[in-house]
Amino acid sequence: MTTIDFTAIPNTSANEIQENVTTHNILVLSLISHYIKEYAKMYPRPIDRSLDHVRTSKFHRTFSMLALHLIQCPDLSFSELINLMSCGKYQLSKVFIQSFYAEVYEMTTTDLSMVVEMFKNLDGCSLEGGLPKVHQIKIVNGSSPVGIFLRRVMVFFNKMQFLQTEAVIKEVKNHCIAEFKKIKGLKPQKKKIVSNKKEDLSPEATEMIKITKTINEIIEMININYQGSSNQNSKYNKARSWSPRQVELFIAQQVKLLKINESVALDPPTLQQKLKEILRANPDHFDVHYLNYLNCLRVKEYCGAVNSVQHYFSRQTFRVINVDEKSRGYRYTSLNMAILNAFFNHNEEAISYLKESIAVAHQVNDHVCLQHALMWMYTLSKKNKSTMLKCSVTRSKELELHQITSFSLQSMAQYLVENAETPAIVFEILKKSEIYNYFNGLTDLRMTNNIQKAAIWNTYGYQRISTIHSLLVLEHDQCNKEVYNIESKCIAMCNIINDLIAHGDYYLAPILINEVSHIFPYTHCKFWIMAEQYLNFTLAMNREEWPKAELAAKQMATVNVTESALRLGEMYLKKEDFVKATNMVKELMEDNEENMVLTRLRAYLIVAKANESAALNLLMDAKLIAIQYHLMYMTAIINVEIAIVLMKYDFPHKALRLLQETKQHIYCGINVYNKAFTDLQIIKAKMMVNIVDEFDHSNEFLHKIYNKLNKIAEKFKSIEAITELKEITYLQALIADELDMKQNRNKHAMEFRHLEEYKIQQ
Repeated sequence: MTTIDFTAIPNTSANEIQENVTTHNILVLSLISHYIKEYAKMYPRPIDRSLDHVRTSKFHRTFSMLALHLIQCPDLSFSELINLMSCGKYQLSKVFIQSFYAEVYEMTTTDLSMVVEMFKNLDGCSLEGGLPKVHQIKIVNGSSPVGIFLRRVMVFFNKMQFLQTEAVIKEVKNHCIAEFKKIKGLKPQKKKIVSNKKEDLSPEATEMIKITKTINEIIEMININYQGSSNQNSKYNKARSWSPRQVELFIAQQVKLLKINESVALDPPTLQQKLKEILRANPDHFDVHYLNYLNCLRVKEYCGAVNSVQHYFSRQTFRVINVDEKSRGYRYTSLNMAILNAFFNHNEEAISYLKESIAVAHQVNDHVCLQHALMWMYTLSKKNKSTMLKCSVTRSKELELHQITSFSLQSMAQYLVENAETPAIVFEILKKSEIYNYFNGLTDLRMTNNIQKAAIWNTYGYQRISTIHSLLVLEHDQCNKEVYNIESKCIAMCNIINDLIAHGDYYLAPILINEVSHIFPYTHCKFWIMAEQYLNFTLAMNREEWPKAELAAKQMATVNVTESALRLGEMYLKKEDFVKATNMVKELMEDNEENMVLTRLRAYLIVAKANESAALNLLMDAKLIAIQYHLMYMTAIINVEIAIVLMKYDFPHKALRLLQETKQHIYCGINVYNKAFTDLQIIKAKMMVNIVDEFDHSNEFLHKIYNKLNKIAEKFKSIEAITELKEITYLQALIADELDMKQNRNKHAMEFRHLEEYKIQQ
């Protein structure tokens, strides 16, 4: 996306007209005048039955909606106006449309007098100016949207100089004549033939003809000189297709949509083109720069965003004379520059801007600005977070900054989770935030609160409760019929996608990913990009398609470098490339502020699996960390790996007891792979226990194991886990041979061969 040139300071002279009469205004006036003259007044029922359907109340309502749309929308060309009237949206009759075309055609084939006459008729006969209704009833109320539009255009038309008026009429003719050539059957209305014989004319009429001829010659001379002028920046030919009110309405609508419902807003290229048109028509509208700033953030264009936010605040401050207001502009400029740099992960630059904003805010005791800066300082800094959070909660509550208070409570809950606080205290703080949001009407933060609960429950390992809170966000969105927090909705939908992938619904997940990508194509796209790559990685890993798995893991780095490294480590581990797996995640095991607890534990698991000699020590260290941070599900995953190590060291009894204690925690989750893998390890532990105790495998015992393996195989088939399916098929073939089930043995042998051939084909 190319940036807009904002360097030229507009020339706002006091004598310059700030809003010109354009072709669009003339056409809309002509449409309203035609409606008033032919259809709005109450006539006797016409003889022609074809006109009956344009006398109904439905026609008047649809025309009123069309007029309101034409008043509020930016300028349309004549071809766009024709398409809008004939598209069927407003259900206008062909009789009305054809008669309007004929009137505009007549206006373009005559001189200036018809347009002037139209303004006089509207002013004198149709528009009610708020005076007592003594003689007749006016058709248009002067305080209505149509009345205000008519009065405003009339005022600007009366202020226009002769050359400006003539240029507008000429522009109307140039725009309409090309379109009329495509419409067949249009002819100007026949006028009365005036005799040119001097003996039939009175002296006054003869004098009027001479004056008209002289005026036409003067106009022709002016046109020749006007066309030969090379000054394209003259105020007479300045194109203004956007009125100030249209600009204000357009900016307000787009800013609101970008904040609460991006899918309805214009896409970035179209919005950029509209902004260029607005700046040509209204170069002194500094709000356009703020909208362009939001548009640049959607596509992560750093230079354009910086340029726009600087010009927005500089032009806003330039218009202010008061010193206090200028100081306010400076400190909020620094604050917004800090937010902008934080968005692009330029934390050092963001902190420097925050310090500048805090320094200016201290000089004028702007506590509101200080609280905003404090929350961003907490987000960006790595030290004294607890102190900053406590100060933010207490001070924001005193200043009645409800949004910052609630956000501070939610940030405190997240901080406590990261610092091994008990879950009861964490959810107590979130409960206070939820109550605060409810009583202060903070709808967006209520959605954020549910998303944070979903994340915390998922961290502790209760995925089902996490899914419920994600569904509550979507239910809240549907009940209100408007998206208040698009980030929360996007995260909730991506949480459900991840749950579908963990559950093995590989055909439903892409459908939901496609839906999310259409709703959030630009802003917050990193969430569904990560979900999409997670789906590709999971499928490739289960099918042992290593190039696809590596590609998906590397593409995650565009969104999350840490997650990409962990997934690459898992892939190298499954390929049995233990050196690469260890090197990939070794740095993630370090206890620092950059590595989250779950990141460290996942790195511990990869390194432990890759280094058999040190596996037990690493797993025990990881288990202590998981218990300290109340991560029950991760503790269960670590217990399964410890049990596998115990079986390798010939301690099957301890391994079986540990697996049976862990099974209930694994089944609290929704991950099909972890459930099936745990069941497989329990079966292997039982068989080892039977061997160690020197018990013969009875037929009943083997049949029971065989049936359980069939159920586990179904789970692995649902998620297409090739490696685990081969292991189960091999065990089933051995048990079938032991039970003398030759047909089943041969079937499992054939299945194993097919799985091997599938692996070779990959």
